Order: sequence, then C-alpha cells, then structure tokens
Amino acid sequence: MSMENVEYRLLALWAVLVAITLASLESIHAKGWFHDQRFQGAVVIILAFVKVRLIMLDFMEIRRAPMPLRIAVDVWVTVACGGLIGLLFNIF
Repeated sequence: MSMENVEYRLLALWAVLVAITLASLESIHAKGWFHDQRFQGAVVIILAFVKVRLIMLDFMEIRRAPMPLRIAVDVWVTVACGGLIGLLFNIF
C-alpha cells in the first residue's frame, strides 16, 4: 500500500472516529431519543467499543496480524462490551 493510500485511510478513519464521538455525545444530550437512560448508556457503550475495535484494527495494526490474534481481539471486544451492557441492565 502506498504512503498516500495509508494517509488517506488514516484520515478517513479519524473522520469516522470523530463522527462516532459526536454521535455518542448527541445520544447523551438528545432528550427524545430514549425514555430510559439505560438505553442511552448502552448506545454510548456500543459506540465506544466500535471505536475501540477500529483503533485496535488500524492503529495497533491488528488488521494485518495473524487470524487467531484478530479473532481474540474481536472476542475480547464483544465480551467486554456485552459484559458492560449486562451490568448496566442488571443481568449479571
């Protein structure tokens, strides 16, 4: 991959991360989206873990890592996100 493509990809990823951050802030401050604050919390947690996965894949270069490491990272992200949402809704 050429340096120009890498720079474009990182710039696009940065824009996506900023958009996710703004969406997270909007979901917190929007009054009419959710009637239960737990759902707002769940949206924020999910968006945070989407950002975690994107950062791990591209900035920590897990995208080019061996497949078992990629699977381990995806499992960790999924379990951590699900665990926090479970705690939020008092499932555990």
